[in-house]
Amino acid sequence: MSTHKEYALIAILATAAVMGAIPAFAADELACPDCVGREDTENLLPISVWTDKAVYNQPSTIQVGGHVKDLRPNLDVTLKVVGPTGNIVKVDQIMVDDNGDFETTLDTSSLLWTKNGVYTISVQYGKIGRSNEVQVELFAGGVCGESSLAVKAGMETYCIPYSVTGATVKGGTIDMKSKSLIVQIDSESDGDLTLNIPRSVLDSKSGSQDSRFFVLVNGEEQDIYSEEKTDDTRSVTIQFESGVDEIEIIGTNVIPEFGAIAALVLAVAIISIIALSAKTRLRLMPKY
Repeated sequence: MSTHKEYALIAILATAAVMGAIPAFAADELACPDCVGREDTENLLPISVWTDKAVYNQPSTIQVGGHVKDLRPNLDVTLKVVGPTGNIVKVDQIMVDDNGDFETTLDTSSLLWTKNGVYTISVQYGKIGRSNEVQVELFAGGVCGESSLAVKAGMETYCIPYSVTGATVKGGTIDMKSKSLIVQIDSESDGDLTLNIPRSVLDSKSGSQDSRFFVLVNGEEQDIYSEEKTDDTRSVTIQFESGVDEIEIIGTNVIPEFGAIAALVLAVAIISIIALSAKTRLRLMPKY
């Protein structure tokens, strides 16, 4: 096989690898700081920590919870919050109960929380190795407004307009692995939730035709829901009973963390490097 054919084959394989690997990487990188999956980690890590949401509008209250694996008598958890500019926002000591659980609330109404961006909440229990952290985003001006839900998908935040009766919407996330929108609510009575979901964020298709979403209310399938469609959005109304705290809408297509354009750009860059190597007679493999 000639040198140029070798380069061409490597370029094709590199492009295929990039196009196939990036969506999988995006799904695996999904980290959910808002309590999703905590049952899977709290008994494995020396100390775990989570928050009730991933994105907050200022002012608001951040609910922080966590679990310590191996208890030590009279030892508290040290909590530290660092702001977007590296400034220390809060330091506190939190008591641990007999089950190894701890919780606290953070009030973001003070002047130390006025910066937009990512806040890192770190916890430590005794030795330096027994530590963990979670990150949340805070928007002083309100990233989505009062009638829109700010949901996290990978590195991006998306605004989903909603209306609700009988409950308060606490937050939401996009789970790219399960291709679903998860909404946390605090239901005081029976009511309904309407979400105007952009198709670019979440959709459900069977071939080129629309298919029904799979809806879970507190983990149980909810067959009855109403829907209105446009070319750009799907407006879904779901009824719930008092006591419900989570609604999940599962589709077939979800916004990827890295889109096709980003993958194509990376593939072109790899091909360009290989082409440049060929012109300068740099071989990828030694010639015997």
